[in-house]
Amino acid sequence: MTTALRNPVFCAIDTSNVGTATTLAAQLADTIGGLKLGLEFFVANGPKGLAEVTAASDLPLFLDLKFHDIPNTVAGAVRSVVPFKPFMITVQASGGRAMMEAA
Repeated sequence: MTTALRNPVFCAIDTSNVGTATTLAAQLADTIGGLKLGLEFFVANGPKGLAEVTAASDLPLFLDLKFHDIPNTVAGAVRSVVPFKPFMITVQASGGRAMMEAA
């Protein structure tokens, strides 16, 4: 299933601070097409921080965690982020076909 975006421009929220990320998400909600949150943010704040930022706007989420590990581990990690309904995630192709298919 493909979801059409009203605006293809995603803003990289490259901070580990939840307050800053939440404020930016709310301020940019009418201007951009989506948010990109990455590994730095996720490691610092976990699922709770991710939920807080995504609640600040109704924008699609590009969750840029760069999944790369053995297939079973990547499959489990992807299952763990499904509740956040990311529009996109990053899976490193260098992990091989089996890993990508598991994801």
